[in-house]
Amino acid sequence: MKMFDHHPFLSENWQAAGFTDLSQVQEKAIPRIMDGEDLLVEAPTGTGKTLAYLLPILQKMDPEKNKTQAIILAPTRELAMQVFEVSQGFLKGSGMTAASLIGGAAVKRQLEKLKKHPQLIVGTPNRIAELIDMKKLKMNEVKTIVADEADQVLHPSTIEDVSYICQSALRDCQLLFFSATISDKVLVQAKKLSDDPSVLSIAATDDEKKAIDHSYYVTNRREKPELLRKLARKDGVKALAFVNNSNYLSRLKDILATKKISFDVLDSSTNKTERKNVLNRFRNDQVQLLLTTDLAARGLDIDNITHVFHYDLSEDARTYLHRSGRTGRMGKEGSVVTLLLPGEEKYLEKITQKLELDLKRNVAPKSANKPNNKRGKNK
Repeated sequence: MKMFDHHPFLSENWQAAGFTDLSQVQEKAIPRIMDGEDLLVEAPTGTGKTLAYLLPILQKMDPEKNKTQAIILAPTRELAMQVFEVSQGFLKGSGMTAASLIGGAAVKRQLEKLKKHPQLIVGTPNRIAELIDMKKLKMNEVKTIVADEADQVLHPSTIEDVSYICQSALRDCQLLFFSATISDKVLVQAKKLSDDPSVLSIAATDDEKKAIDHSYYVTNRREKPELLRKLARKDGVKALAFVNNSNYLSRLKDILATKKISFDVLDSSTNKTERKNVLNRFRNDQVQLLLTTDLAARGLDIDNITHVFHYDLSEDARTYLHRSGRTGRMGKEGSVVTLLLPGEEKYLEKITQKLELDLKRNVAPKSANKPNNKRGKNK
């Protein structure tokens, strides 16, 4: 990787990680980031967006300066920790360090991290803004700020913290926004933070689209849990199942607990330690199925997920795309399956047509879609 000759450790860590060629988004974004552009990048999930911003950020950092030079903002603790772990792998041999600053963790421990003068900070907007306000995180050498999953980081609930963070940095600080989907609202917010961000939109290639098959079953509400169990129990399946309503998760958990399937639940209300344990069990293939919501699973990057089940139909095309992007990452094959109730087919067809995806209907296993017509006789 000639573009990283200035920091040989990057090329060495790239090779050690088993990478060969740059992905499309990396190839197009890295030179523009190196040139100092403010950039708004839209690219499908699983196409290498993290390294598209991380590699040039590390290339531009100065090992001689023991001050924070770049900040990466993530919408959730889990995504922040994932990015932090990736950054640690690429910082090997550099003499530079990174620190994670996330909401929910003890402030005292994070203050200890800052005393070690990390050059790179990865964290959630609320905690980073808090530490800046406490005057514990110095921003006078920060040259780059990244908003990963920008459509969530720039959400109304966090935009005030993000604005404060950006205003605290150098006046000419480079701003980078990355997401699988960029809405008009995100574009407006990005332009408020950056004078004139360039927009880079990367569409999924035909090969990438073909790597993931999209299909659906039509069933009734009572038979849904059994259909999910049958599909998720097949050999070689490692699946995420998305439920719209977090309140329904506990009910579905109770139903599946009586059936023969190994599963776990990832809910936004789950405490930090249990969330970590749940994800570790799923990553290590101790469970086949992980039940979750859109909020809880945002930005999860877990290897070898073979299936994504939309247990409930997603509310819009953007949500469908984010959910589906948990499988078929970096060119691997995957399956996306939606469990529909009667009358929902046309809405799913509109979503997939908008996304230019092929969609096929499956026939549900007999026992999973067979109506129960048995009734007691009147006496």
